Amino acid sequence: MPFPSRYSISRLIRSAATCIMRGIPNKDEAYKVDLRKEKIEKILLVRPNFRMGNSILSIPAIFLFRRNYPAARIDFVGSPISKRLYENLPIDNHYQISRRIPASAFLYPALLREIRSVRYDLAVEVSCSQSALGAFFVGLSGARLRVGRTGKWDSWYSWKIPKPIETNKYRMLPNFISTMGLDSELVHPKVVLSPREIRLGREKLIEMVGCSDNPIVAVFVGGKKRRGKRWPKENFLDLIARLATGETQVIVFAGPEEKDLLEFFKRRLKPGIPFTCEPDLRLFAAMLSGCQLFVTCDSGPMHLACALGVRTVAIFQNQDFNHWGPPAELARVLYHSDGVSVDLVQTACKTELSRLHCHNPASVDAVTGLRDQL
Repeated sequence: MPFPSRYSISRLIRSAATCIMRGIPNKDEAYKVDLRKEKIEKILLVRPNFRMGNSILSIPAIFLFRRNYPAARIDFVGSPISKRLYENLPIDNHYQISRRIPASAFLYPALLREIRSVRYDLAVEVSCSQSALGAFFVGLSGARLRVGRTGKWDSWYSWKIPKPIETNKYRMLPNFISTMGLDSELVHPKVVLSPREIRLGREKLIEMVGCSDNPIVAVFVGGKKRRGKRWPKENFLDLIARLATGETQVIVFAGPEEKDLLEFFKRRLKPGIPFTCEPDLRLFAAMLSGCQLFVTCDSGPMHLACALGVRTVAIFQNQDFNHWGPPAELARVLYHSDGVSVDLVQTACKTELSRLHCHNPASVDAVTGLRDQL
């Protein structure tokens, strides 16, 4: 009998933990709170998720709680990737959880002791979904007020918020915070790079694509394959060839989950088209910030580009584009029941580049401007 993999062991441990959590009763009676009448000085926001996209979509909570409580201590419980993404954001401390088995089983008790020692006034699970691990941290945080969405884990909360009426992930969290009685409005995720990071990213771009007045189009060829989100690699190859004309420069990105694509693109991309898999998240973000257009499937980098203010063409293979798709002011979302064609994506890219030049012609010279300073 083969020894179970690390992922199988992880699933068994999570299943066991789920059974234990369901069996622990929360004796606190749920109630509704008027936060404007409460003294809130210490806030804990919780979103223990290891995906880039989910971490980015939680960023509006940081800005909205900081706006409502400018003098409060605001801390966050998240993953290693959110710790990197949230650098330069207005939080005081980031508690990092681990997904490594069995290390996490030993780290969580110490982490909870540290969290409980702060004596938070308010702890909020900000996923707006039914997160078992998020409910666990909120429930055991020791906070005076423990808030989360109604669902199968809501016995851990002292204040249960109804499921948001919004279904789009970009509007859901602001709606959730508004339901709590706080000042809220549509705030888009924002990843904040330092001036040094921006300079390093653009210097890296110059190394890869050279110096030109032409706009840079970045293409991310990845996407979660097992969920059917990845556009066919042959389509990407065709699109890249069409975009790599004398009018635009193209740089191709892949992520750590796209190892199966590396050889395909290295062999078939035309000479002179750079192809990279940048392992440093913030350097990748800095490079992306120097591009004028980003083409990608539904993926974490799609949300990252939007959070950096880079105009995005987002290719959706599934019908959940209304749920996960960025708003029109950030991206052009493409979906067709028969599949998104290369022609459709190429047309969208041409339209976006034309609009970009008309609305802000100086933006296409960002890299050239940096070249002149070097």
